[in-house]
Amino acid sequence: MATHMFRVEDIHCGGCENAIRKALTRLDGVRDAAPDSATNQVTVSFDESQTSTEHIAERLATAGYPVVG
Repeated sequence: MATHMFRVEDIHCGGCENAIRKALTRLDGVRDAAPDSATNQVTVSFDESQTSTEHIAERLATAGYPVVG
């Protein structure tokens, strides 16, 4: 199990946090997603044998929250 923190754009509210959580937890291998609108960060716990940071970043971008930095 791995944990990675992503900086993303435009997390404004609880609704954004819920949208991110929903999008990521539907991705195979993601065990937990913890978005934080105060810091524009998303901490994700995932199984490296099922997904990667690249796939997670792609899913974030598709959901409208591109990774920055």
